[in-house]
Amino acid sequence: MSGAPVEIRPTIDRTWLESAAREEPLLHAYALWDLDQHPGRVRFFSALRGSTTLGYLLLWPLGDGGTIVHWLGDPESTSGLLGVLPPRPLVILCSEAGAPLAERARGPATVRPVLAEVAPVGSPPPVGPHDEMVRRLTGDERTIVREFAGRQTERIGAAYSGIDPAMEPVWGGFEGGRLVALARPAVRLPHLWVVGGVYVDPDHRNQGWGRSVVRAVMGEAARAGAPCGLFVREDGAPARAMYAGLGYRPVGRRLWIDAGCGRDP
Repeated sequence: MSGAPVEIRPTIDRTWLESAAREEPLLHAYALWDLDQHPGRVRFFSALRGSTTLGYLLLWPLGDGGTIVHWLGDPESTSGLLGVLPPRPLVILCSEAGAPLAERARGPATVRPVLAEVAPVGSPPPVGPHDEMVRRLTGDERTIVREFAGRQTERIGAAYSGIDPAMEPVWGGFEGGRLVALARPAVRLPHLWVVGGVYVDPDHRNQGWGRSVVRAVMGEAARAGAPCGLFVREDGAPARAMYAGLGYRPVGRRLWIDAGCGRDP
């Protein structure tokens, strides 16, 4: 079987994916979540040798016409997956070993290292000065979220214009009744939550608001019995320091390869 050809199929083996996620929960979390929550939006391509899955691509279309692609698997044995990559613009998240192949397939590109980090359940981070001013938002506060997003010029903050707290959980920090910080779980699996969308209004940065909204998400995950994971830029020293103070530790390293999208991780 080791000499059998590798076949590329537009599918994913759920049983294999669940097994892979037990070994590397954070790296496969988006695939499991999107398979169940967004089956009509995402696409999968798998590299198989016989009935054995070697790796896969997860393709997430962006609203501006680009695509974010997660490439999981040994680059050498799954290199055939690069033949089904969508055209530019796209972002490819892959291992360091796969980066030269990905750049060759869709370059030129900007490459940024990203750390995968996890904080275990059972060791709650110390309480911060703004924690009591953070709460989970309700559906009645969707207008507040959209108004906040409308004032932001950075992508993560502006993206909250499409988030409805009646449909998915969002935590907000309020100063004097005004929304100043947001965070949400981008993925909620029984064995892992992935924190995403951490955003603080520029006038309120470096005051502990980011820490407080992330801690609120972590508290809810802990009540559900799940640890939290996240991805953070390796060169983002302030963010990495904040997450380290909340108990996050690196468990892997990926490369964010931006081929024409103009997006930072």
